[in-house]
Amino acid sequence: DDFDFALLDDIRELFQTVDPMPAELPERIRFFLSLRDLEVEMAHLAEEELSAAGVRGTEQSRTITFDSESLTVMIRIDPNQDGTVRVDGWLAPAQRREIEIKTAAAPLSSSSDEQGRFAFARVPRGTAQLIVRPAEQGQSEGGPAVVTPALIL
Repeated sequence: DDFDFALLDDIRELFQTVDPMPAELPERIRFFLSLRDLEVEMAHLAEEELSAAGVRGTEQSRTITFDSESLTVMIRIDPNQDGTVRVDGWLAPAQRREIEIKTAAAPLSSSSDEQGRFAFARVPRGTAQLIVRPAEQGQSEGGPAVVTPALIL
């Protein structure tokens, strides 16, 4: 009846006030659901380090390392003046791979060189996730696709 609906509304408001859902949660769920049908190797966060981006700047650059069974991915995230970030990355062992960074706006693509280096000059801030695929479709020598956990840029 109406009393029950009013009580349930009060309970919902209480939980929204005391323990609100994180704003980025729906976006993270969409990232993980989009990966459920892929055969991938999940990387885990191995290390994260903050450092000052400029001598007197308040923005900080971050270095993050992800490890999986077959690949280590290290990225450095530096703020751009336009509000985006630059992402420079390195793969170990060094190899050519196709790199995709999924963002809420749109996925961005790049390739690593033979030294395992790659870069994205302008990535929108927000939730992002790296997918590292073999350089050519069907290529198995480079190992499986490697997916990092979602991170906030």
